[in-house]
Amino acid sequence: MPEDEYIDEPLTELERDQLDTGWFYFLATPEVYPALYGYVDQSRGYPIGEGTKATTLHGLPPAEELMTTTDGSGQLMLQLATWRVTPDDLAALQPYIDQGVLSIVTELEWLSLKPKDSEEL
Repeated sequence: MPEDEYIDEPLTELERDQLDTGWFYFLATPEVYPALYGYVDQSRGYPIGEGTKATTLHGLPPAEELMTTTDGSGQLMLQLATWRVTPDDLAALQPYIDQGVLSIVTELEWLSLKPKDSEEL
């Protein structure tokens, strides 16, 4: 890429957090999670390996296995490694973000909403 085409824009706080931590931290309403769950399965071709010894049925965990935020909003918490989330995924998620039913937060925000482990109490 020629140097004159490269624009060195500073990272946003969220982009910097993702670079530093290697994670995307998602908060989703329980109502929208089935759509996200279905999107991942469809876009990744799940189930994979059906009828074989190593089978992956779904790309995301069931909603029942996710933590719920402690702020009373009832949002589901999902943490994904940044290498697993593509630009196409982010484009597909944008309408949900625009509607306010999905958000991507920083690690600090995530930790402030995460339930305390019973061992920490």
